[in-house]
Amino acid sequence: MKKYDLLLTADWHIRSDAPENRIDDFLNEQERKIDFILDMSNNYYCPILIAGDIGDKSKWENWLLEKYIKKFKAHSQNILVLPGQHDLPNHRLGKLSESGLGVLAASKAIIELTRLNLLGGGISWLSPFPFGKELCLIDVLKNNNQYKSIAIIHQLVSQSKLWEGQQNFTSAKSLLKKFFCYDLIVSGDNHQSFIKRYKGQLLVNPGSIMRSTIAQINHKPKVYLWKAEDNEIKEIEIPIRPPEKVFDLSAIKKQDKREERMLAFVESLKSDCEFKMSFKNNLNKFLNKNKIDQAIKDKIFIALEKER
Repeated sequence: MKKYDLLLTADWHIRSDAPENRIDDFLNEQERKIDFILDMSNNYYCPILIAGDIGDKSKWENWLLEKYIKKFKAHSQNILVLPGQHDLPNHRLGKLSESGLGVLAASKAIIELTRLNLLGGGISWLSPFPFGKELCLIDVLKNNNQYKSIAIIHQLVSQSKLWEGQQNFTSAKSLLKKFFCYDLIVSGDNHQSFIKRYKGQLLVNPGSIMRSTIAQINHKPKVYLWKAEDNEIKEIEIPIRPPEKVFDLSAIKKQDKREERMLAFVESLKSDCEFKMSFKNNLNKFLNKNKIDQAIKDKIFIALEKER
């Protein structure tokens, strides 16, 4: 079996309850996927690198902590975890010790990533950038060809804009071009799975391992095996059950009707351009406050932009 140096994954969002519209045994499916990843790591003799949001909330129930402390400590390979915003109380890195991730680290079930690390007997420099810490060039990595250099980040990175005029957008290609000292960048937060190559560099966005919303009904969870020698990547799909055995599909029809009403509302407000721009800001605040699914938000803003 080919030896790989790291197993790349992100956004596990371990939780103690089932998301809305899931009709299966969600907690069992969650554990099954995590066991699949742990077994994969054992089979290929490589540590697991998690690019943020191992938990869905910063505070974990005691029984959930006990369960995963035992499971992770029984695992033979290191589990390296970058803090994401869901892992941090009030999204503050300084409160890490008060979080479930902090307890996992204190119990030595995982290794938290908050400082520069030398991995695998000297094969790679790993530069972690937890949520809230901006990616930057690391001086020790410049002009150093002895090791492969890796950055792991938790910020929204995409292949392209979701709609015209999208703010807070970071493209995978621009990130690779700007931060040229990294052979590999592993990003978390975006729940879609993709890889991007640029002049020998590689960016991997593993995506989420669970389908937690109906918007993810067609999502195929993946992990990625990485080999340092040639910056090679291998994509592995995590086995999943068909949508009709996982989701309440009737909820999709209700969501479609809701989208139609929202889009009709947008159409009625397109005549006044100046008002529309103010409306967009207010609409965005409304959608965020009411936790509207990202897929619905995307369609609304795309409809607005087509009329500009």
